[in-house]
Amino acid sequence: MRKFRLLSIFLALLSVVFFASCTDTPETPVDSVTKVTLEQTVVDVVADGGVFSVDYTVENPLPGIDVVGKTSVEWITSVVAEDGVLKFSVAANGQPEERSAFISVKYPNVDDVRLEVRQAGFEGVTFQMEISNKTTTTCTSKVVPSDSEVPYIIYMAELDYFYNMGITTAEELFIDDYNYFMGMAEQYDVAMLEEFLLMNQIAFKGESVISWTNMTPDKEYVLYAYAIDVNDENNDYTLGSPIAHMMFSLSSSELSEVKFDVQIEVDGPEATYTIKPIDYNGKYYLDIYAEGDYMYRSPGTELDDSYVRTVTNTWMSMISIYMQSGYSAEQLFEIMCLEGEETYSEVRDAATNYAMVLYAIEMVDGLPQVASKPQLVNFSTEAVEMSDMTIDIKVENNYVRVADVSVTPSTEEPYTVALVATEEVPDSTDGEIMSWLITNFDMSLYRGSIFSHVNTLQPETEYTVFAFGYYGGTITTELFRVDFMTEAAGECQNSVVGMEWNGPYSLAELEAYDSSKYYNYGMFEAMGWFAMWAEIETAEPSQDMFFTIYRAETIAFEEEQTIVNDLVSSGVASPRIKLLTGENGVLYQLCAVVMDYKGNYSELWRSEPFMYEYNADTKRSLDELASKLAELSEPAPARQSVKLL
Repeated sequence: MRKFRLLSIFLALLSVVFFASCTDTPETPVDSVTKVTLEQTVVDVVADGGVFSVDYTVENPLPGIDVVGKTSVEWITSVVAEDGVLKFSVAANGQPEERSAFISVKYPNVDDVRLEVRQAGFEGVTFQMEISNKTTTTCTSKVVPSDSEVPYIIYMAELDYFYNMGITTAEELFIDDYNYFMGMAEQYDVAMLEEFLLMNQIAFKGESVISWTNMTPDKEYVLYAYAIDVNDENNDYTLGSPIAHMMFSLSSSELSEVKFDVQIEVDGPEATYTIKPIDYNGKYYLDIYAEGDYMYRSPGTELDDSYVRTVTNTWMSMISIYMQSGYSAEQLFEIMCLEGEETYSEVRDAATNYAMVLYAIEMVDGLPQVASKPQLVNFSTEAVEMSDMTIDIKVENNYVRVADVSVTPSTEEPYTVALVATEEVPDSTDGEIMSWLITNFDMSLYRGSIFSHVNTLQPETEYTVFAFGYYGGTITTELFRVDFMTEAAGECQNSVVGMEWNGPYSLAELEAYDSSKYYNYGMFEAMGWFAMWAEIETAEPSQDMFFTIYRAETIAFEEEQTIVNDLVSSGVASPRIKLLTGENGVLYQLCAVVMDYKGNYSELWRSEPFMYEYNADTKRSLDELASKLAELSEPAPARQSVKLL
């Protein structure tokens, strides 16, 4: 009986446990299922696009969770779901065809709900665009508008331009163009705007075929076009269609394998390079990059396609800048490139890793282009030791705007010198002052004694001359300094009595006469420039004479002091006889000012306006110019001088 009773109690307990288990996990009610519902599943959008919204509801939402909208097309952007509203932006449709896409509405543990966006086609002017006849530097564009009577603007720009200018929308692009083109129209005082745009091939009607030149290989370009609505007064316009565009790039020339034998000897921060092309007789170029530069690569690095493109783009960008300054492709090919074996030395930063990058250059499609895969050569400069060199500084004959500065080091080691207005110098330690000078100014290096006649000082101002050893970017001595004060300005005891001048002479003949002194002068003759001479006469001898020619129209309304300030701003005094260059058919004036021995300015002297019509019949014999220049004593070697910082 006892055992039976215990068993009965055990069974009773089991039944309690079983019952409790069944009642603690009831089935989930049907009405607790999460569900996402859109107010509508289709949205029809006009061709102009815009911002649109659709309401949604979430039944039985998860705490703190909202829906997320996603789409795979570029013309639907800024999809945001918040507080029961799904918002999105639709770009303008510049094509006549209708287009559609889906926005997927996502929520945890719920199947995606899709919203179809249908956009109407544009009913106004549309454009068909194509690029053909591509070389490494040229191409041809063809644009066909749907309406041949509507004027439209067509332009091409590097993709980088849009990034650099912060242009991210069609409206911003239109405004950027509008400001530029209307600025041109205002400059030329245009009366008929549409005719001006058409005549200058800014705007077109009907099919347009344009040849584009001087382009850069491997650069991404954007060709774009849009219609314009010119007002009834023909003096303004608005955007008349969506902006059609296409992106493309030009392939670079095929790169060959050119190797260079490179020997680099390092002595402290000084590196001596000997470069010899192997089985290659053409032009080549090299550049050197310090570690940390985006073009630097460490030893053993494989130069992949991305790096090669960077090299070619860097070269072409550099070429483009020079060509915009007036240099021709042929001139740059000769000036910038090396040929054959080359040896030269230079001082770089001490204890620094460098990478030399070399590659062949050839003329391709009218431009000098990278013609071989780049070769990388690494080297490192050595550290620079401290020096016990001392530097003696003397300031003499300091008056109003002038002073004579002498600097004498105790050894022939390199050093640097600076002349600074004392109030600009930070109130800190010598070491901090030297670092400040190096960081904020371009510090030239000198060896041995130097003398400088400084003529750019200000009256009644305190100045400081600093000097310290400096080599390979390393400070090697303590700081040496001398302070001095200039005098108050007074009446000038000198004046310009007059000037003589004559011309025009051939710049090409001048270069042929002495190519070492007048190197590359001839290239400017092709641009319509000539040579002339001018000789100044002063009441008293002076080493501080300043004169040059100005376009008469440029200085017609300038105050005298403005011209004086411009003449003396460089601090480089003119010799008694000076070679000048001018542009054919331009009206000029000679302007001159002289200082007395204290640095007081004379009154400004101006010539009567004059002009030279330069051609084969009017050019004067170069013997006249050579004879005039020879009246000056042989120019002394360029003396090292102290810079006013």
